[in-house]
Amino acid sequence: MLILYSPPFSNYSAKVAIALNIKGIDHEKRPPPGGYSSAEYMRIVPSVTVPGIDDDGVVLSESDVINEYLEEKWPEPALLHGDAELRGKQRYLSRFHDFMAEPNLRALFSHLNLSQRDPDFLNEKLDSFNRQVALLENFIDPNPYLLTEEFRFADCAFPVTFLLADLMFEVFGCKPEFGVKITPWRKHVDVHPAVAPVLDVSEATTWEWLAAVTSDG
Repeated sequence: MLILYSPPFSNYSAKVAIALNIKGIDHEKRPPPGGYSSAEYMRIVPSVTVPGIDDDGVVLSESDVINEYLEEKWPEPALLHGDAELRGKQRYLSRFHDFMAEPNLRALFSHLNLSQRDPDFLNEKLDSFNRQVALLENFIDPNPYLLTEEFRFADCAFPVTFLLADLMFEVFGCKPEFGVKITPWRKHVDVHPAVAPVLDVSEATTWEWLAAVTSDG
């Protein structure tokens, strides 16, 4: 059985969890033994990053690499389909998530505690996230998924990160700015049977994490 190594709270692991659900791949989710920076986990996943998978001895890390592997080994239902242009756009949107949108939230993890906040840095990253989300609107054409009528590769990337944005912005006393294309896409994708259970777990564990890191205790 394929093993997905993931802590309870991980945006990138969620991308893989959603892809596994879409494809109906039998798998077991485990936390990295000893923590994701441990020597024990390094013996399994040498990069010591999450997510990691062990598919009967095939060990991989990095969410898009894993999802491409899943696509090749279990091609149906397809996450990447159509001509080279459409597949390229799917890959681009997933990387846009990884390099342009999500890092703005990650940069603020150390600023969640009130005593450690830098207001200028905080506002810069919140504004940058909103700018990237606005830019994303130029690349998508929900139908009802980001580019197509069926759930595909790029749709795996954004649901949990957008949920994280909702919760983190709330901590900072504001709301993320989701546009006229992304808002209806979220309403549709968030109830998808492959996505909803991942969001439920992510919301619960994220609130626990936020309560811990924002505490002054």
